[in-house]
Amino acid sequence: MRPATATKLRANAATIHQLGRRHGLRSFALSTEPGELVATLDTHRPYFDITSFETDLSGILGALVEVAPRGPGVDVEEIEPLNDLRGAA
Repeated sequence: MRPATATKLRANAATIHQLGRRHGLRSFALSTEPGELVATLDTHRPYFDITSFETDLSGILGALVEVAPRGPGVDVEEIEPLNDLRGAA
């Protein structure tokens, strides 16, 4: 499976945010790596939630998605926030 493009991730921002809430992920941003998102994992949520989110979203999009969680020891460059534009004109 090929990595999701930035265009595909932007076009599916509402789905990403909705699915992310179910898995304890928020504040998404695009990374410099293809198919990679940066996100904040809610406190007291296991890293298993990230793996589950990646599997679910990759299945929905038909493209590989990986998540780098923000936190100590994680050095990932964010290129732009992935805003949830539901309701935007």
